[in-house]
Amino acid sequence: MISRTINSINFVFKHTTQKGQLFFWLFIRFLSAILPLITIYQFSHLIKLLEIKTELIVLFYYLLWIFAVRLLDNFLRIRSTTKLDFLISNLSFEIHNYFLIDFKPENKEDRHGSIQAIRNFADATIKTLTLFKQPGIDSIVSILFIPIALFFIDFKSFVIIVAYISIYLLINFFTSQRYKDLRDFQNTKTEAYFAKLQDSDDVDLEQNTYTRHFKRMTNWNFVEWFALQNTAVFFYSIFLLYQIYQVVNGTSDISDVVLVIGYVTQTQMFLNSFTDIWYSLGDMYVALKHLAKNESVSVLSLDEFI
Repeated sequence: MISRTINSINFVFKHTTQKGQLFFWLFIRFLSAILPLITIYQFSHLIKLLEIKTELIVLFYYLLWIFAVRLLDNFLRIRSTTKLDFLISNLSFEIHNYFLIDFKPENKEDRHGSIQAIRNFADATIKTLTLFKQPGIDSIVSILFIPIALFFIDFKSFVIIVAYISIYLLINFFTSQRYKDLRDFQNTKTEAYFAKLQDSDDVDLEQNTYTRHFKRMTNWNFVEWFALQNTAVFFYSIFLLYQIYQVVNGTSDISDVVLVIGYVTQTQMFLNSFTDIWYSLGDMYVALKHLAKNESVSVLSLDEFI
């Protein structure tokens, strides 16, 4: 299932004419996502300098260095995200045009349902790429580099954060499988509703069915997010207790606590966005599968996709 989900995004990149520009600006966005981690370290080190009563001129120059990193962060991040916004907007039209090649619906109802299926995939793709642009890339950087940083700073904190990330991702993986099933039903009802709405005002049955399935999906969202957020609270509490213990025993300074908790907070925030992206990838997979099953869309077969 994971490979099929990832294949959905591969499908988009395979059929876009702007691969070079997309990958270039995604790389610039990746570089910009590293800079906030450096800023957290700089802030922690500044507190360390204050603790040892460093001269004011040294503090001033260090503040200038922090200022320069923040300016570079703003420039690279904003420049890359605005460029990606433009490219992602163009991509939505490429998706529409690709699936309309040899588009041959048998009747109006088939056409309306098929167009909605194309819209579902295009909307899911745009949402996924927009989330990936920000804060998705930040999430990847955090999950990759924060454990590495903690490995050299405090090995016990490294073990705790690896356990935290692993458990969080496992919960996310298993709960998202159920979400994909619910989204599959929901997309079917969405296509049926809009297909009927194009030609008739008598859509009470379609509306009730849509609402019933959407309620099931939102109820499951509550279960998943409740489990994920409680996991985050549990591990955050462990980190706080451990850092307090370290300070009380004199093995850590306040600056070390600021650094570790800063990285933990960053991890929690971006793990949440990782879940949003995984949801969106699931939406893409389901929408693309619907298009592969659609007899009016000839450019994609179910055998090719599955």
